[in-house]
Formats: sequence, structure tokens, C-alpha cells
Amino acid sequence: MMYNGCLSGERLGKMTVKMRIINHYLMAIALCTGLGLGCKSMSKKEPGENYSLIMLYMEQNNDGTKYSKKMAVYRADPIVFYVNSEPFLSTADLEKATLMEAIGGFALQLQLNRHGTAVLESYTTSNKGKRMAIFCQFTEPRVLAAPMITRRNATGIIRFTPDCSREEAERILVGLDTAIKEIKGK
Repeated sequence: MMYNGCLSGERLGKMTVKMRIINHYLMAIALCTGLGLGCKSMSKKEPGENYSLIMLYMEQNNDGTKYSKKMAVYRADPIVFYVNSEPFLSTADLEKATLMEAIGGFALQLQLNRHGTAVLESYTTSNKGKRMAIFCQFTEPRVLAAPMITRRNATGIIRFTPDCSREEAERILVGLDTAIKEIKGK
């Protein structure tokens, strides 16, 4: 039997090949969807409970555009200033975070990785006299500190007294440690 110049067997073979290709595409879509839904861990991914995020923003003038963002530091007596809306450093640039004893209390110390150290050096060299907002997302999002840049920092270490209690600082550190391990893939 002929169908438009083709033997019916040929037409059937082409249809079978096309159906197999469609089946492969459908299988790939189902697999990707299943992996996307199935790979979520059983633990929550809410900042503050399992992990914390740190972002460092550079002070800038309020230019009235979407590129400047208002921030306040020190909850008891807030100091308001504007920063660039994009952070220049983040949790991905951290090597480790530690709690240190300081005169009259405690301090947080952030040790940056090689990339973070290079970026910090560049920003502190070119932005003397500006504030560096250290924003943390844990139980509640908050600016922990806004130290003034007085000199170039080539060490990759940022030490500051945070606007939080010791218990909050310990929770932040546990969350940062979890986030750093997850980012590094450990």
C-alpha cells in the first residue's frame, strides 16, 4: 500500500522515531522536575534557623535612583545613611567567622577568602572616609555595624563590634559556618 509515494511501512517507522523522540523529551522534563523537587533537603532553608547571610555594602550619596538604598545602624540611636544597592562582598567571599573577646564585650571577626581579600583591598583603597555597612540576615535582617574606612585593608580580616547580643552573635556564627560549608560543598 502507498501513501503519498511512501510505503506504509516507511511512514510507520518515521512516526515511531518521532514518538520516541517526544517520549525522550517528556522523560527528560519529568526527570528534571522530579530532581528539582526531590533534591530539596528536609531541613528548612530559613536564615536564622539553619544559616545566616552576610553582605557588605559601600556608602554612597543618595542619588534618588534604584542604585542607592537607605540603611540604619545601631538600633538604640540609629545612624541613617545610603549605600549602593548591590553588595560588594557576601557570604560566598567568607573563609570563616569567629567570635572574639574585646575590651568591654565581644567582637566578630570575618576572614575573607582570596577573592574577598582582593575586593576588600580594592574597595578600602578607593573609598577612604566612607562607611562599610555590614548587613546580616539571620532571624531578623539587620545592619550589624558600619565601620568607617580609614585605611587600606589588604589582610582580608574585618573585626567589628556588632549591634547584637552575644547569644545572637553565636547564632549568627553557627549560621555562617553552615552557609560557608554549603557554599564550599562540604
